[in-house]
Amino acid sequence: METQQATRLEYGPVYRTEDQMNATSQKKSIAFRLNEAFTWAALIVCLAGWTVVGFFLWIPRVIRAVLMFSLSLVQATVMENDLAGPGRRLRSAANFYRRGFVSAVDSIRPPEDGGGSSDGDLTIEGGLILRETAWALFVWYLFLWWIDFPMITPVNVATFVGNVDWAGIWSGLVDAAATIPDGVSS
Repeated sequence: METQQATRLEYGPVYRTEDQMNATSQKKSIAFRLNEAFTWAALIVCLAGWTVVGFFLWIPRVIRAVLMFSLSLVQATVMENDLAGPGRRLRSAANFYRRGFVSAVDSIRPPEDGGGSSDGDLTIEGGLILRETAWALFVWYLFLWWIDFPMITPVNVATFVGNVDWAGIWSGLVDAAATIPDGVSS
């Protein structure tokens, strides 16, 4: 006779002793801890990527917000308008980089109240991402041009592509393919 009382589990007619249930919860605890470790390791990789990408997007965004706020300030002063909207955009741009880190960490932590978070699908707005990326590329291109950093320009690329001996490359590939014996695939 067992000294420990068997407990019926809610999901079926399986009876387990207290020791068996503790061993199962311990295994789950180890699995849970491994899962948490892998999740945080993946987050660290993502945050490393955000460190670069976020900075690349953040500086041009702040520049645009400062330019727009300055123009709005002139207009608001002359027209006696409110600056609340441009002020919010300036604050949002200034907090963009930090908000990326905070959002990433908050997204994997369990909710404080114990309830589930919204499982809504993330909608990616391709147009917005394209515009932000194009603006960032433009700003960084202008910055590199301003400091006289040697750059590849569209004219340089077109000149390079035009000077390549494409016919010679193609004929070389055809000749190399012709020397492959029959029945050999690679």
